[in-house]
Amino acid sequence: MRGSASYVIIYLTAPTDCESKLLRFKQVISSFTYSNDSGFIKETPEDIVTTCLENCQKRRGRLGPPGRAGNKGSKSNEGRRGRKGSPGIMGPPGKSGKQGIMGPPGIRGEKGIKGDIGPPGMPGVKGEPGESISEPEVTISPTSLTVNESNIAVFLCSVTGNPTANVTWTKINASLPSERTKVTSDGLLQIKDVRLEDAGRYRCMAKNLLGNDEQVTTLVVQSRSLINVANKWRVVVTKSILRYLPYHSLNNL
Repeated sequence: MRGSASYVIIYLTAPTDCESKLLRFKQVISSFTYSNDSGFIKETPEDIVTTCLENCQKRRGRLGPPGRAGNKGSKSNEGRRGRKGSPGIMGPPGKSGKQGIMGPPGIRGEKGIKGDIGPPGMPGVKGEPGESISEPEVTISPTSLTVNESNIAVFLCSVTGNPTANVTWTKINASLPSERTKVTSDGLLQIKDVRLEDAGRYRCMAKNLLGNDEQVTTLVVQSRSLINVANKWRVVVTKSILRYLPYHSLNNL
């Protein structure tokens, strides 16, 4: 523009800055002094301002698609380590776990020192009186027994005394027929299949710590009488006793 006016350079900027710049342009135009009254020169800046105003009033279009992601930046230096925080509140205890396997037994400790003897206890209840002690006493039943040949002979030896005595049976001047004799611990004597040689005297003996006692019984075995006359002698077998008697003594039997 001619005259004393200076050149005015107007930039068309984005719609976001239009309103503020239009306001500034209007102030410049209104305060501009022209040396020439030409209306064209005055209208030209006004047209420019009007065009910018219309552009500012247009609506913004839709956003375009996002651009490509840029390259990953370089890792920065690690910052300083912060101060240690205060400990938090202790939580509740957890559930107890399963019991573990029992370990091997430990080494046995040394024997401890014997303690002092304690006070005597209270006396106990008096017990019942015990049995009196005594020497054995023997009783044989029966005191004499007569049986037929081939039968059974039985004797019972009863013993009293304390402590209990040991009972034994023996035959005087002979031995018991072991294969046919039964003797029990309670004093029983039994002879099976009695024979003539079993006749005689039998002794029962009892013995304990205080002494001993014995009794004797007699066994008589009966058999049929055999009479044989020879050389004026009569042989009579009766009650298991063999007697050689003269003939004239027969009446004395």
